[in-house]
Amino acid sequence: PVSGYIVLVVMADFTFEPLDSPFPGLSSKEIRDLLTKWDIPNLFAAKFRFTGAFSHLDIEPFLTSFFNSASARTTVRVQDRSGNLTHISGKVSDIQWKPLHCSVTNLDFFDKLAQDDEILRGDDGYIQKCPDIFMEAGVTVSDNLRKFFMCGEDSEHCELYSDKEKSELIFHLMWRLVAGGAMCQWEDNFDVYKDTCRTVYKDVVGVQKNPHTDQVECVSHAYQIHDFNANVLLFGRESVNHSFCYIIVNPIRRELVFLYNSLTSMF
Repeated sequence: PVSGYIVLVVMADFTFEPLDSPFPGLSSKEIRDLLTKWDIPNLFAAKFRFTGAFSHLDIEPFLTSFFNSASARTTVRVQDRSGNLTHISGKVSDIQWKPLHCSVTNLDFFDKLAQDDEILRGDDGYIQKCPDIFMEAGVTVSDNLRKFFMCGEDSEHCELYSDKEKSELIFHLMWRLVAGGAMCQWEDNFDVYKDTCRTVYKDVVGVQKNPHTDQVECVSHAYQIHDFNANVLLFGRESVNHSFCYIIVNPIRRELVFLYNSLTSMF
């Protein structure tokens, strides 16, 4: 959703401390059951408290320091080509990343999906079906919601959201939930995805009320990590729709969230 990438090579002085049990929504049985149904049971989330002078205008040293920190190496796990989770080893460099936006505070953001009843049936959230589309790793797309999120320009609704809107973290989270994994048992009603996306979004971003406008605003900054150079691969199997890594930073609480999944498939 955001064009281009940036390569990082800079180191800086930051420290990171892992926090225990930081995700009440993601750790709930209801959400874990849905993630299993959608074949993303290994969705990995971890939260860290950090020290150091964070600046979203100079994110390179921060990300590089995180991936090379002892806390990241003992807490974060990535998936190898065999599907096994492993810790990061070796010096991490050449990190490729893209900035995302965190400006959405209301799920009305997804109301466009019900326009003209072509993706969602507006009165009840029913997801409209489409002819089967066969994709990588044995994945089948059978409805217009999954087609919109997973098929890019091959969806006739690809221009429904602008590039900026597609770079919103909440758009990415909905994309990942709707796509699921290779053996995803998808939903027939959008409300299930919307409620889950709301829960995950609340778990990973920070908000506060603007004293000047009295409006709630998101204070977090988000970054999609595409690749890095280390002794392990970031993703055991590359997949535009199913392998992802996000770093979400709350500079007010001085917290970092690591959110990760890698495609697992028999095909």
